[in-house]
Amino acid sequence: MAKRTTAAAAHWEPGDEGDDSGALKILELLAAQASLDDIDEVLLRAHDRGATADELAVIHRAGRLGRTVYGFLDRRRRREADLAALLDTARELASSCDVDGLVKTVAHRTRALLQVDMAFVALLTTGTGDSVIRASAGATTSLHIGLQLPGEHGVGAVVRATGAPFWTSDYQSETRMDHDPALDAAIAREGIRSVLALPLHHASGTVGVLYAAHRDVRHFEPDEAALLGSLADLAAAAIDKAQWLELYNAEVAKLEEHSALAMETIETERWLEAVRDHIIGFALSGQGVVGLAAEVGVLLDAEILIRDHRGRALAGREDTWPLLPPPSPSPRTPMLLDAGTWQAAIWAGTTWLGHILARPRTTLTPEGERMLAYAGQAVALAVGVGRGAAGVGGFDSHCA
Repeated sequence: MAKRTTAAAAHWEPGDEGDDSGALKILELLAAQASLDDIDEVLLRAHDRGATADELAVIHRAGRLGRTVYGFLDRRRRREADLAALLDTARELASSCDVDGLVKTVAHRTRALLQVDMAFVALLTTGTGDSVIRASAGATTSLHIGLQLPGEHGVGAVVRATGAPFWTSDYQSETRMDHDPALDAAIAREGIRSVLALPLHHASGTVGVLYAAHRDVRHFEPDEAALLGSLADLAAAAIDKAQWLELYNAEVAKLEEHSALAMETIETERWLEAVRDHIIGFALSGQGVVGLAAEVGVLLDAEILIRDHRGRALAGREDTWPLLPPPSPSPRTPMLLDAGTWQAAIWAGTTWLGHILARPRTTLTPEGERMLAYAGQAVALAVGVGRGAAGVGGFDSHCA
């Protein structure tokens, strides 16, 4: 069957130039970066025109040499394309400081560079080599993000142990590694036959493993392993930097949280100090225990009752309160009597005077407890002021 004349080969019309015209045409086609089909077309046309055996021998030799040169040029073009892709990847990795974003980029670039069915990145989680898949590219269900990979089995274990690439064209029958039944089952469900794995190794150590997987039998070439090794080196450096940055940001966030908590504590202490000064100032103003009880009730949003050491109500309505226990000395720190009643002791030095009780309308906060303790101190001051003003205040001088 006659072969269709291609555009590149159609310019050559054999005549009486001699047997080297076909060889020259092949050189011209190579210079024009024509395809192998164009070279074959020259050979076919030489046969069609009835070239002599010597002419055909020269043209066929030129064709073989042309194919060799074409192979060199094609590998060079692919190498240039791979280097350009690596450069683009390096720029993309350098512009990202997020680990998840980085490993996602690496997985997609791996799949595109090697034209494999899937690629995934597993990062180490323990010192024993256990890892977790953090990113994947390609259709997959079993080898999903978040899958835990054992540290002592599989291709990853070999890669971490040797620090070198490892590839196999038939994973299930591979004898150079220890198999893990669960991992083998997941790989079988995906129909994976060929695997290429490389360590993500940086100066500070190995951070994970980069995998390329194919569902057909594929014999990975050393050039492919070298190309992916360059990508793995770029990825490891970027991931290591991003992990340190994440750790740094986490520490900064903790410090900011602690700082915010400290500032909040300082502000609370300032506010409580102002409340204490207000209560003490109110007690010293001479408005008596009743007025002080009313003021404390407003501050705490609570019903207030003040009793002396004998249990007599000096401020507040005792008839609205449940049955209270007989009064007895208690610590200065407020204490919860029941589900809704708080009590703080009133002490004047070493003399116990009675209690101030509060029934808050909402849950009493720790700040509220301290305010109630301040109120107990203020009542003792109000008693002293009252005694200085002819005994006003209701507490007698026989408190035990």
